[in-house]
Amino acid sequence: MNEKPLPSFQQLSQAAASLNKATDELTETITELDQALSRLNLGVSVWVRVIQWDDDRNIGAYEREELGFAKIEGDWSIGIRRVDGHEESPDPDEVREIWPFNAAPRELRLRAVNELPNLMDELGKAAAKAAEAVNKKLSEAKAFTAALGIKVSR
Repeated sequence: MNEKPLPSFQQLSQAAASLNKATDELTETITELDQALSRLNLGVSVWVRVIQWDDDRNIGAYEREELGFAKIEGDWSIGIRRVDGHEESPDPDEVREIWPFNAAPRELRLRAVNELPNLMDELGKAAAKAAEAVNKKLSEAKAFTAALGIKVSR
């Protein structure tokens, strides 16, 4: 048999308990953030890069992991996705896999946590831009209805 000492099952059990406790706390923390974002009713989708791998055989091709806030499995939530793309392609990236944050593999969640501040920043920018666009269209709609002689109660 191997001469290298093996960890005891108890040591493995303790490490697993610690890992699971930390993972559960991370899950709970992200769930709270997710619920807070959902209550804002933003309705804007934003993705930020977590990590990217370039394909040495196909210059310009890449695979990327992204953290985002989008409609995933029918609900607005924080998520993680893997996409393939090409820098010279006018087509959008191809989404290979997408998960709600807490359903993603642990390794991906751990990498993505560092990008939460960037996600919040980009969400703020996207929400402000969306509000500006809606207000512009609101002005156009009000002008149109006024030209038709329709009074809007607000």
